[in-house]
Amino acid sequence: MRNLENDRSNSIFNRKTSLVLALGAGALIVGAPFVAPALAGPLNSDSLVDPEWESAVRKHVEKRFFHLIDATEAQQAQLDDLFKKMCDSNRSTREQVKQGAVDVANLMADQSATEEQIRSKVADIRKLREKLQDSRLETALKVRAILTVEQRKVVSDRVIGFITGNQRRLLLRSMM
Repeated sequence: MRNLENDRSNSIFNRKTSLVLALGAGALIVGAPFVAPALAGPLNSDSLVDPEWESAVRKHVEKRFFHLIDATEAQQAQLDDLFKKMCDSNRSTREQVKQGAVDVANLMADQSATEEQIRSKVADIRKLREKLQDSRLETALKVRAILTVEQRKVVSDRVIGFITGNQRRLLLRSMM
C-alpha cells in the first residue's frame, strides 16, 4: 500500500516537474528575442545593428551553406566575399528599418501621434524593406552564377522543402 502511494506521489511530482521545466523552457524560448535588446542598454544607432554579431551569424550560415552545397575553396572565397559586401552595404538600411520600427512603437504609444503619422512611418519602413529585398535578389543572382547546376538543384530542393514544409521531399530525393 505504501509503495503504491509513493509511486503515485513520485508520478505526480514527476509530472509537475516536467510541466514546470516545459513552461520554463517555453518562457525562455519566447522571451529570448526580448532579452538581448533589454540588456543592450539605451537605444542608439550602435545598439541596433551589431557588426560582430552580424559577422558571427554570417559565418555560421555560410558554413552550413558551404557544407550543404559541398562548395569548393574557390567558391567559398567568392561567396564569402560576396556575402560580406552585401552585409556591409545593407547595414545602414537594416539599421534604418530597426530605427523605424522603434519609431513606430513610440508613435503607437504617443497619445498625440496621428494615424497618418503612423501610416507614413510604416510606408517608409516598407520602402526600406523593398530596398533590402532588391539587394537580396541581386545577391542571389550573383550566387546563382557562382554555383554549378548540381549545387543549384540542391539549393532549390532545400528552398522548396522549406517553403512547402515538406522536408521529407529532400530525404526522398537524396535516396534516388
